[in-house]
Amino acid sequence: MNKAEVKIPATADLTSIEKISGLVNRLVEHLLVVTGAAICLILFAQVICRYLGSSLGWSEEVSRHLLVTITFLGSTAAYKRANFIGLRGVGQWFGPNCERAILLVLQLLTFACFAALSCFGAMYTLKAWHHSTASLQIPMAIPFAVIPLATTVLVLHIAADIVRTVRGKKS
Repeated sequence: MNKAEVKIPATADLTSIEKISGLVNRLVEHLLVVTGAAICLILFAQVICRYLGSSLGWSEEVSRHLLVTITFLGSTAAYKRANFIGLRGVGQWFGPNCERAILLVLQLLTFACFAALSCFGAMYTLKAWHHSTASLQIPMAIPFAVIPLATTVLVLHIAADIVRTVRGKKS
């Protein structure tokens, strides 16, 4: 399907949660670009500094944390763009109503899973506040905060999809 065939719903047809989900996704995608650029610059600076005889002791740690951030936040953008692997399900054999019911059940289960991960991620992040990173000596809660952040964004996207499914709209 090329770009001309992709149907983007009119803004007037979207609910508030769908609009918020779209806005958050745009912000996340911009943050992913900035984070990727930061990794490139940091690692390039590290190579230059090593060539000149010194080293940036913090560069590998920061790059590692930024890469984890890209992984978690990138999953939210991939979900929103529906770039995950998908399979045609059994529901299509029984008609659109059955397929929609199965989709809704799967969305509700996915919502529950990521809501639980968000809660546990927040608790884990708070427990990590008293531990610090090796070279920067900042609380581990700062890099770990991406876990509840990304899972909360996924919960938002899934909630928007649930609303779309209940309304009978195609993604």
